[in-house]
Order: sequence, then C-alpha cells, then structure tokens
Amino acid sequence: MSTPTRTVWGDIVSNTRSHLQGIEWSMNNTLSMVRRRWTVLAASVALCVGFAILLLMVMKPVYTGVTMLQINTRTQQVTNLSDVVSGLSGDDAAIRTEVDVLSSRKLARKVIESLGTLKEETVEENPGIVGQIKQMFAMLFMPIKTDEVKKEEYEARMSLAINKLQGNLEVIMMPRSYSIMVRYKAQDPQEAAKVANTVAQEYLNSQLEDKFEAIRRANEWMNGRLSQMQKSVQASELAVEKFREAHGLTAANGVLLSDQQLSELNSQLILARTELAEAQAKYEQTRKMQQSGRGIESASEVLNNSLIGSLREQETAVRREMAELSSKYGERHPRMVTVRNQLGDLRRKISEEINKIQGSLENNVGVAQARVNTLQDQLDAMTAKTSTTSDASVQLAELERQAAAEKSLYENFLNRSKELAQMNFVQSDARVISAAEVPLQPSSPRKKLVIFMAIVLGLGLGFGLMLLLELLDAGFRTSAQVEEELDTPLLGLLGELDDDVKDVANFVLDKPNGAFTEGVRAVRTSMKFINPDSSDQVVVVSSSVPEEGKSLFALSMAQLAAVGGSKVLLIDGDMRRPSLARQLKLKPKVGLADVLNGSVKYKDALVKLPVTDLHVLPSLANTKFTQELLSTPKMTELLTEWRKTYDLIVIDSPPVMAVSDAVTLASMSDSMLFMVRWGSTPRALAANAIKMLKACHAPLAGCVMTRVDLDKQTTYTHGEYGYYHGKYKGYYSE
Repeated sequence: MSTPTRTVWGDIVSNTRSHLQGIEWSMNNTLSMVRRRWTVLAASVALCVGFAILLLMVMKPVYTGVTMLQINTRTQQVTNLSDVVSGLSGDDAAIRTEVDVLSSRKLARKVIESLGTLKEETVEENPGIVGQIKQMFAMLFMPIKTDEVKKEEYEARMSLAINKLQGNLEVIMMPRSYSIMVRYKAQDPQEAAKVANTVAQEYLNSQLEDKFEAIRRANEWMNGRLSQMQKSVQASELAVEKFREAHGLTAANGVLLSDQQLSELNSQLILARTELAEAQAKYEQTRKMQQSGRGIESASEVLNNSLIGSLREQETAVRREMAELSSKYGERHPRMVTVRNQLGDLRRKISEEINKIQGSLENNVGVAQARVNTLQDQLDAMTAKTSTTSDASVQLAELERQAAAEKSLYENFLNRSKELAQMNFVQSDARVISAAEVPLQPSSPRKKLVIFMAIVLGLGLGFGLMLLLELLDAGFRTSAQVEEELDTPLLGLLGELDDDVKDVANFVLDKPNGAFTEGVRAVRTSMKFINPDSSDQVVVVSSSVPEEGKSLFALSMAQLAAVGGSKVLLIDGDMRRPSLARQLKLKPKVGLADVLNGSVKYKDALVKLPVTDLHVLPSLANTKFTQELLSTPKMTELLTEWRKTYDLIVIDSPPVMAVSDAVTLASMSDSMLFMVRWGSTPRALAANAIKMLKACHAPLAGCVMTRVDLDKQTTYTHGEYGYYHGKYKGYYSE
C-alpha cells in the first residue's frame, strides 16, 4: 500500500483542523482572545476609520431636495370631466404608472427647458483678448455650423442633460399611501430644491395640458358629429311626413284616427256583451222559477220592486183586518165580504206587476242582443277598413322609430356639447403636499454613519484577523492543550528569563527563590509523585526541535540537585551541537565522544563546578558517528559505573526529530522529560515526536512547558499558574 505524499498545504490544513477541534469557545475564551490581540483589533479599527475619514475628505457633499406629491383619488366633480378624461383609480398599478411618468425622459426634457439650464451657444459680447483670439481661431479653422448641425448638437447636449437629471432623480412610491416622494441630488443645495420642485410642477402642468388637449379634441369631434346628426334628424322627420301624406295616415296625438275608432267600437262591444249576458241571466232565472211552479215572487227584481212592496204591505193590513172581523162578526158579515174583495184586488194587482216584470226582462234581452249585433257589424266593417292600411302603418311606425332614435341621440350629443363648451374648471390628479426646501445639511456622505460603519467594519475585520491568527497559532499555549494533544502529563511551566540576565547558567544559584527556580523544583517534585516506585536516577532531557530550553533546564535541575547535597553528573549528550560548555563558559579539550572511543578516561574529561561540586561531562561540536558511539557497550558500562557513583545523572540529549540519538539515550535512562516551548513548538511536530518516543518504549515521564511569557499567558486561560502569576510574586525574589 502506497503512502500518500505529504505537502505543506496538507500539513497546514491538518494543523488547522486539529487546532479547531481543540478549541472550546466560550465567553472567557473570547475575552481572552481580545485581551491578547487587542492591538490587531485597534489597528483594524484605526485603519478603517482613517480610510473613512480620508474618503470623507475627498468626497464632495451632496444635498437632496425632497418634494411630496399626493395622488387625488377623490376629485371635485364640478363638471362631468371623467366622461372625457378619466381620473386615477388609486390602485398600485396606477400609482406606479405615475412614478414612471415622473421618471420619464419626456418630463425630464420639460424640466430642463423650464429651468433653462441648456441654452444655445452664444457669442460673448465682450470676450476679452483671450476670447477674441479663440473666436478668431474658431472662425479660421472651424467649419461654419449649419442649423441642422446646431440642432443635432443641441439634441446631443439635451440627451446628456436628461441622463444626468435622471441619474440624480429618484421617485419613490410610499408604501400603504397615495403619496409619491420626488428626490433630487445635487452638490448645490439650492439646485437640489429647485429641480425637485420643478419636476413636481411640470408633472402637474403636464396633467393639466393632457386634460385640456383631451377636452379640445372632444369638442372638435362633438361639433362635427352634431352637424351630421342634425342633417340626419331633419331627413328622417321629413320622410315620416311625406309617407303619412302619401298613404292618408292622419293621426291625432300620435295615434291614427282609424285606430282610435276601432278601439272605441271594441270597448263598446265589450260593454254591450256584458249587459246582454246580465239580462240573459236574469231572464233565465225567472223562467226556471216559473217552470218549477214556485213563481217568481222570490226573484230579486220582484222583491226589489217598490210598487209590489207597497201592495204587499196593503195586503198584510187587509189580512189583519179580515182576521179581526172574522173573529168578531163571522164569515158572512157584509164587512167581511168587502174586506175579502179588497184582498182579491190587491192580489190581482200584484200578479199583474209580476207579469210586467217578466215581460220587461224578456224585452231587455232582446234590446241587448240587438245592440250587440249592431256594434259587431260596425266593428267588422271598421276592421275590414283598417286592414287595408296595416302595411302602410307598419312602415310608418318604423320610420317614426328611426326618426325618434336619431332625434334622441342628437339631443344627448347637443347637451353634452354644451357641457364641454362650458368646462373651464380642470384640476390635476395630484397635488403638492410638501414643497422642497433648501437643505441645510448634506444627505451624503453621512459622516456619522460612515464613521460608524467604518468602526463596525474595523471591528469585524479585527475579529476576523484575530480569529485567523488564532487559527494560525500552531503552538502550545495552555497545559490543557499539551495534555490533550500529546496525551502526556505536563509536569510544570518555566517562565522566560529576562533579557537583562547576564549569567543564565547560574540563574538558579543566583535566584534560589525565583519563579524560574521554583518551576524547576516543581518539575522535580512532580516526577517523584508521578512515578514513586522509580528511582529516576538517569534522566534524559530532550525536545522536538532546537531552541526549546532543554539545555538550560537540564543544567538548572542538575545544579539544584547538587546544591541539595546530591552527587550529580550532567552529561552533554548532544555531540553535534553541544551547548552546556558554552553556557558554563567552559573550554574543554576532550568530551563525551573521546570517552566513548577510549581516547581518555571519563574522569579526565569531567569538569567540576566550584560552587555546587557539580560534575559536567561536556561534548565537542561536530562529532561524527554519534549514534554508533552511543550504541557501543562502552556507553552502557559507563552508565552502570556512574549509577554507582552519582545520585542523579542528567543527560542533555539532542532534539528527537533532528537525530535518533535522543531515542538511544532514552532507552538507557530511567525517565525522560520532553521540553515544549510555549507558543513556538508546532503541535503536529511535538505530537509526532511523542508518538515516536512511545513507539520506542521510551520511559517518558512527562512534558515541561518552557520559555513561557507569564504576562501573556494570563490572556489565554483561567486557573493555571500563569493566570495567577501576579498573585504569587510575593513568594519569589527575582
């Protein structure tokens, strides 16, 4: 299986991904990021604000004139003008159309002509010497312009002026209202207000002109149409009269005489038939009563007859008198005979009257029948006469309808023409509700807004740069990062020594109570508690790359142990680039390589420091075959002998990622300390070094973070030593 090729870009992406996965964003982390990188934020804000100020100084102020128009949806109907020119409906489409009219080139041309900003080129009356020279050259070398050329040039300049006006003009339809805002931008405040007001006024004038033009065209068309209609009405009426005379169709009140007579006869016939039916009904009723033997005494005509009623009253009185005489004198008494004769006379008279009524009913039937027959004959005769003129009447009626329709249409047009002729009140469909005033402050650039936006942009840019710097920061800043990414405990933190420290090698001796010295002691203490069963007699100090502070740490730990009374041997195991001799200002003639190849005995190569009795075995630079020398049995024999002689053996090994000497030395030691430089050691590189050591089963005790900027570390985390460094200063004597 082939191994994928590594690239620089791939390493950057991998480091960034691992860095992002290790970041736990919180409010404290954000505030810490701002604290440690506030200069980036301040520089970004200052840069954006400075650029904004420079831009404001370069930009010319622009003023905006604002005019408000209102669309009239409720107009005063003094005249019925809407039949000629309809008003605006007030819906969005209509208002948007008016916005387009306000923005049109036609209206812009009227505004320019009204303002008089574009005039024909004229010859100066007093051009001066320079002007006279220019005119002479123009007359000599420039062709004479014809009227057509001047017109074309004028139209070209007019087009440019219209484009400029439209570019500075803004027409806005206000939401949820019938208002339109007209805005014009110019560098001159008076020009801005004047142009905005002129646009509104020309818009209103154009509406009035359109309406007057529509009325004029309507009047012209109406007058021509009326002349034609008048002639048509006269011809129609003349045709009706001629047709009536030709066919004898005389009429009264618009109705023919024959039709009137026919209508009257028909009405009389209907009435006569009604009377005949009534007479026949009465006669039939009395006849049926006689046939049944009951008589007609109970008929309504008999009962309602006054004479019969009077006779019946007399009969009743005679019957009463006869009853009294019968009881008093008897049936044969003369007075009874007289009364009985009176009763017979009365009954005979009643019978005669009834017979007269019966005869009268029969005579009434005959008279009514005769009248009906007579009227029917007259009606038939008149109908026959009228039928002969029906075709002519139909034609006459058609002619009359045509004449009436043309006359009605003519009268309507005549009335409308009079209304149009009297129309002298025309109002526009809009009005100015707020005229533009000369602006006192420029509308752009808005200085406060520009500065505010510059600050916001600067803050955004600053935060972006800070985040980018955080993402690009591949070094270790906190103990949590070391322990999480290297999976190795952090034994301590060592601060960066000041630049003014002259004797770095003896710093722990000069400052026994200093923060750096206490940090070295803390590492030694942590080693004892992490692995209490191990003697940690042979300790190898290494790092992933040079300049991590491993040599100073090894020297400092050895010196503190020696000051404490232990017999300590410090070995410079970096035979390629040794640094202990330089730091201790030693000038050795032989070194570790000479001891290993048997040239000298180790005791002859040792250097004893005067103050601490620390034994130092230095190395000479540029030693060859270092790996082979360290792997010889001689090195193992020496370590065995040194274990018997010394309480602590500290070996300053080369970087793990540089050469393999560190792994060889680690395999011979009891424990190994791995140095990580604060903010400098790449995380991926350190992780690879730890991975290599663990793969070789090196006795890795833990990591030490070196050269820590304790003041800056307070901005990275809470709860660690660096955050409370200021509170611990009382325990140290620097």
